[in-house]
Amino acid sequence: MASLIRFVVGGLSVVAVSLVIQVAPFLSGVLSAFPAVFLTSLVFVYLSAGQHGVRAFTKTAAWGMAATFLAVIGTVAASYGKMPWPLVIFAGFFLYALFVSSAIVLIKKRNEPKRT
Repeated sequence: MASLIRFVVGGLSVVAVSLVIQVAPFLSGVLSAFPAVFLTSLVFVYLSAGQHGVRAFTKTAAWGMAATFLAVIGTVAASYGKMPWPLVIFAGFFLYALFVSSAIVLIKKRNEPKRT
């Protein structure tokens, strides 16, 4: 049931952005950044894992949001570089994946027990 609700909320967000872009293109970027999936997931995390789960979830979500910001910067730069749209999307995805991969490595390294 939780997955279905996330799917519906995420889908409605995409539909809203698609409809708004036809009327007010300048608002579509702001709406696409609305954290509907994050906020919906936060409710389910709280219901299943309580306050401790919420703290853990939000710490890692901050890394994901930073990666998303980097992906946006990458796609903007690529689009101004007059790259074809598939490469613009790839540039954003690549930067996102690179940042997330780096974050995972750093978090794992930080959580490893120190060897003496």
